[in-house]
Amino acid sequence: MYQIKAYWDADSRMWLGASDDLPNLSVQAPTMEDLIVDVRQRIQDVLPTDDHWRNHNDPISISFIASRSEQVQRRY
Repeated sequence: MYQIKAYWDADSRMWLGASDDLPNLSVQAPTMEDLIVDVRQRIQDVLPTDDHWRNHNDPISISFIASRSEQVQRRY
């Protein structure tokens, strides 16, 4: 299973995603749903070439871990 770490970048107002397992995978999208679509479309292009032991008909398992932090002003 490939793990994709996604986090919200407030400055660019985009979700950014990358994977330690797939160093050539770097995606950004305005929504988490769009990021997932982008990863699903691009993952086969960045799979390791030494993954030859896997059956080419097997599905590719992907796990997404997302993080978003916010700050809220106090009301006085």
